[in-house]
Amino acid sequence: MHVGAMSLWEIALGMYPTSHFEQVMDEPFVMIAIWIFAILTAVFLMNLLIAQLNGAYAAVYDDMVGYARLNRAAVIVTTLEQVSEKRWARFIQAQRFEERLEFNEGDIGLPGGLQLTEPSNANPTTVDAIRRFGGSTSRTMPWPAEE
Repeated sequence: MHVGAMSLWEIALGMYPTSHFEQVMDEPFVMIAIWIFAILTAVFLMNLLIAQLNGAYAAVYDDMVGYARLNRAAVIVTTLEQVSEKRWARFIQAQRFEERLEFNEGDIGLPGGLQLTEPSNANPTTVDAIRRFGGSTSRTMPWPAEE
């Protein structure tokens, strides 16, 4: 059996001597089996090549995105070097980073950010990550027992 497997491997790689095909031509069933094997092997190797090229493209694309971000950061840094201190201070003051951000109605959050709204179906969640407890906010009051 190992000789037959080696012959099929040589046929798949194109290393099988053409002089031996004369013996195979006499047996139609063997010839059909070899053709089916050759076609399946060619399809498999083509899929393997496509997978390799796809993986290489993904790696190159990730590098490209990283280099684009680095270049964008370099442009921002060189632009910020040209901004005067007075103008930069006015910009920071206009952002109002000292004001607290409202998470929900009546739920005042932390200061130091920019509030952006997005559609509610953009990032669906089934479990709320914020735990809410009713009652007093005194530090001396114990936390409610968890269920």
